[in-house]
Amino acid sequence: MKIGVIDTTFSRVNMGAIALDEMKKEYPSAEIERRTVPGIKDLGVECKKVLDGGCDICMALGMVGGAPIDRQCAHEASLGIQQAKLMTNKHIIEVFVHENEAWSGREFVDICQSRIRKHVHNTIQMILDPDKIMQNAGRGIRQGKNDEGPIESDIKTTIGIVCAEFNQEITDRMKNKALQTAKENGANVVLYRVPGVFDIPLVAKKLLMDKKIRGVVSLGAIVKGGTAHDEVIAKDTAKRLGTLSLEFNKPVTLGIIGHGVHWDDADERSEGYAERAVLSVLKIIKTIEE
Repeated sequence: MKIGVIDTTFSRVNMGAIALDEMKKEYPSAEIERRTVPGIKDLGVECKKVLDGGCDICMALGMVGGAPIDRQCAHEASLGIQQAKLMTNKHIIEVFVHENEAWSGREFVDICQSRIRKHVHNTIQMILDPDKIMQNAGRGIRQGKNDEGPIESDIKTTIGIVCAEFNQEITDRMKNKALQTAKENGANVVLYRVPGVFDIPLVAKKLLMDKKIRGVVSLGAIVKGGTAHDEVIAKDTAKRLGTLSLEFNKPVTLGIIGHGVHWDDADERSEGYAERAVLSVLKIIKTIEE
């Protein structure tokens, strides 16, 4: 078996070296032809060249940057790779890792390691043992992150809760009431604390990207000060959370007190807001999933 391994100089991880390391462990007798090109749009033609030169299968390894132009280039590169497949009648295993998949450099490297090594196994099995791949049909297997598994309709509901720390005397009670309400209604919870209300949308997005999270509750208290700052924070946060709900087709409920609320009023409303936010997210989940 002869395998082509094509990577790029654009990638900030030596993707080809990872693939070769795994191949030597998995199938040490394989003949490997490695090539490196500048960027992902150069992968298609180089894959075709090694396939025309006698390789049985090829891996195309590329990193996709976080800017919109990078995603456009990745799409164009994929089209070129698909064309090379059809022209050679041979498989090219496309292994792209997007910078925006990770929340840190360490996580990005971990995704690269996992995705490339798992796809090395797929590459070898495509040639030597295709029946083994067929055995995994419908199992929700992923490369780069944890397997998702098959869809189960009767699994316990898991929600995310993002609670601001600012005005902690109030928000701690909100958090505790939300956790109690979720437990009483049979829901699992993934909880995050953030410094302030304005910081909630980013962490809410991280939760919504997780397929096991079926909705998110936002909790916080914006107390009236001497300026219009509280109004700016409340309106901008509410707008962003609403946008996230529509983007991910999951409910995001607004358990945020304010704007224009003084401390005593916020304190009085804290537990009621938290309870209603949890009950609302569970009700909307049930409504949209029926």
